[in-house]
Amino acid sequence: MRRLLAGTTAVVAFTAVVLVAPVYAEPVPEAEPVATSVDEVAMGSVDDPAPEAEVQEGTTDLVAGISEAEPALTVTATDVDEFSMVGVTWELDPAVTDTVVQVRVRGAGGRWGAWTEVAAEAPQQAADADTDTTVRGGTEPLWTGPATAVEAELVTRSGARPTDVQLDLVDPGESPADGSLGSPDIQDTADAAATMPPVFSRAQWGADERLMTWTPQYASTIKAATVHHTAGSNGYAADQVPAIMRSMYTYHAKSLGWGDIGYNVVVDRFGRLWEGRSGGLASTVVGAHAGGFNTGTFGVSMMGNYDVVGTPQAMVDSVAAVIAWKFSLYGVNPRGTTTLTSGGTDKFRAGTAVTLPTVHGHRDTKSTACPGRYGYARLGEIRDEAAARLADQKSPIRTRYDADAGLRSWLGAPVGGEQTEAGVTWQVYSNGARLYSSPLGGVRLVLGGILEKYLASGGPAVLGPPVSDDAPTAGGRGALVRFQHGDVYWSPATGSQLVRGNILAKWLSTGGAAGGLGFPTTSDAPTPDGRGYFVRFQGGDVYWSQATGAHHVVGGIREAWGAAGGAGGYLGFPTTSDTVVPGRGAYVRFQGGDVYWSPTTGVRIVRGEILKAYRAAGGPAGKLGFPTTSDAPTPEGRGYVVRFQGGDVYWSPTTGARTVRGSIRTTWLRTGGPGGYLGFPTTSEASVARGRGAFSRFQGGDVYWSPTTGTRIVRGEILAAYRATGGPTGFLGFPTSSDARTPDGRGWFVRFQGGDVYWSPTTGARYVMGAIRDTWLAAGGSGGYLGFPTTSDTVVPGRGAYVRFQGGDVYWSPTTGTQIVRGEILAAYRAAGGPTGRLGFPTTSDARTRDGRGYVVRFQGGDIWWSPSTRARIVSGATASAFWTRGGSSSALGFPTRSTYSVSGGTRTDFQGGRMTWRASTGAVSVSR
Repeated sequence: MRRLLAGTTAVVAFTAVVLVAPVYAEPVPEAEPVATSVDEVAMGSVDDPAPEAEVQEGTTDLVAGISEAEPALTVTATDVDEFSMVGVTWELDPAVTDTVVQVRVRGAGGRWGAWTEVAAEAPQQAADADTDTTVRGGTEPLWTGPATAVEAELVTRSGARPTDVQLDLVDPGESPADGSLGSPDIQDTADAAATMPPVFSRAQWGADERLMTWTPQYASTIKAATVHHTAGSNGYAADQVPAIMRSMYTYHAKSLGWGDIGYNVVVDRFGRLWEGRSGGLASTVVGAHAGGFNTGTFGVSMMGNYDVVGTPQAMVDSVAAVIAWKFSLYGVNPRGTTTLTSGGTDKFRAGTAVTLPTVHGHRDTKSTACPGRYGYARLGEIRDEAAARLADQKSPIRTRYDADAGLRSWLGAPVGGEQTEAGVTWQVYSNGARLYSSPLGGVRLVLGGILEKYLASGGPAVLGPPVSDDAPTAGGRGALVRFQHGDVYWSPATGSQLVRGNILAKWLSTGGAAGGLGFPTTSDAPTPDGRGYFVRFQGGDVYWSQATGAHHVVGGIREAWGAAGGAGGYLGFPTTSDTVVPGRGAYVRFQGGDVYWSPTTGVRIVRGEILKAYRAAGGPAGKLGFPTTSDAPTPEGRGYVVRFQGGDVYWSPTTGARTVRGSIRTTWLRTGGPGGYLGFPTTSEASVARGRGAFSRFQGGDVYWSPTTGTRIVRGEILAAYRATGGPTGFLGFPTSSDARTPDGRGWFVRFQGGDVYWSPTTGARYVMGAIRDTWLAAGGSGGYLGFPTTSDTVVPGRGAYVRFQGGDVYWSPTTGTQIVRGEILAAYRAAGGPTGRLGFPTTSDARTRDGRGYVVRFQGGDIWWSPSTRARIVSGATASAFWTRGGSSSALGFPTRSTYSVSGGTRTDFQGGRMTWRASTGAVSVSR
């Protein structure tokens, strides 16, 4: 069975308390939701009719005020599914003010009925309401009963012609329960101020709640009842009413876009009451029944057209009964008047204060015939009957007071009479306490400091009615009363304080007064900048803003945030509550940064790009741990830094935020940090594969670390060359020395695990490795006769390698070792193809001849001799060996004057003292002078 009062919180502090509780009828099988459907027939407009529509002169049946030449938009739909209700809708346009529609249908028996005029329905739902559907203009719905075809004619008497016109044919579906509903689900409430008449629920008439897309809204109170008629058929049978309700619901919710049925209650001609709009009959839910006057009014509609027939007495009695019950809940006098503010109708401009009878007709608020001339004529009788019903009732407050002798003795005698404000009634008693009564909260006791705070905060008009009695808090250290719009808590140490909304929900989620925050020490108040609200508690604060929601901040983090300006400072509002890092510390995130705390590091602020990098590194649970300093400018003023337990994060506009850790950080800081020659880091610390080491890049160079090499600095062109070889994962490995000047001061060098890189302004950066490096260094390195390398170590595939220097080349192969070649001998060697030519690799280094008159280098394929007068000459093949055996340049032959050359049958070499000829046929070398 369905409860009448939805969402009511009941907290009882006294024994023998009488509550307003639902009383239900005997259970009957629940009716199933019934699926309805709508056939939409496009009509277009007079100026642009749809393909199915036509434009004709005048209407078939004359309409008052319409000339026979006036264009009428018409449509005939015969190929449609069976339907039972008809309506016409169009694009919502305030300029469409006087449009008339005529309809006739072909019944299930095949006969066409008479033309029926259907009046336009002014928009009752606000166009900007949250209905998840576009609100449209249209006519009232017309119940036709089962029909298979329809003709419709639309004509405009004055004002703008509608566009996007559409004929809506509603099929209410079928339910076996329609004819056997049993007793109404919603029954009388015990001890209410007036007897509630039984009401058939939405479930009983088969409402498909999936059609309900409107988000219910609630007024502060109920001030009046608006009486309507549905303007449909009067000849319906009792078992057709559920189908009529479903059809009207579908037309209002979907076709007109209101998201739900418009009326709060519908009364049929048999005097039965039907629940309309969702949100609770006893509540202040806003309907869509009297556009401009929906808020604070209770919409009761009589099913039928009571402009053409009289209103049945059973219907009048039920209208009076439901209004009397509703008015009893909100203290409204059925014979009185009230002032409502118009939201804008064709009768009262928006903002106009209008005095109306508390029971009035729809025609009192706008230009309409509703509730019909016969229905309107019965309003006086409805007022009198409702007043008579209320006169015989005892109020809920009096009922509870009389029923509880202990409470009565404690309260003492009533002082004055019952009073009502904002739909809430109360009685003052001689001990100063009060009993409050409302439909939402029932009868509740409020006293002492909590009562004083309630009244000082605006009482019922602001906080609504109490929904719990004054009761002790958990643990018994104080007391509380819950109200519709907030709670008031009291303790001896903190007094009475108001907590409400999202701040209240957040506080309660932490355990409320029994939790870590304890009792509130201030009431809900706006922050100084007006962008949110806050409440202070014994153990911390809770702040709320529209953008961030409600979050609690405690301890040192709260103090540091407050010192930074709180919600009005650069950190703004908290975006998370105080979050514990188990066993280590805590943090709170704010709009403008984070605040961290741990026992060893204290409270620190981290923000901006540094914060993003810190979070990306795992925050306090990551390798950086907790911050040990707050966000601060670097000494030279070009960026910001935060230091952490496990490293630092530096930021500058050009480099972003980067992490620097361990010995890399120590080495960098020794060079001056961001103010030194390395500048700011351009990358965070990165690991080298397989855990071999790490490095960080800076504006002025890189810093590398490995367990075996320590921390080293590499920069400039040496760094570029090193990176080009693959850096620490390449063949050079990690640096074993930092960037340093060469001993002669003419360049720079860095030593690596796999070789050295040297740089000078004239030669650039070149790497030298292995035995070639050792030989070069033995020759004095860059300060020796070879000078700086002009090429890096160059491989001769499968044979060896070489490096060229300013003063010569150094060659290496597995069979010849490392040898130095220079000067004109080197030039001749290169001209002969170098190590890939006929000479192959050198087998000796550049050396003086035995006679001291020149130089010689021996190669795998021959020798090169040099003297000042003969220059560099190649002696190759067998001639080279024979010449060497004879004593070389020290022999009578002297130095070669011409390199070995080909002759018929062999080769010849010319010398200062003769020539040597080699014959291929014999292999012999002969000497001639």
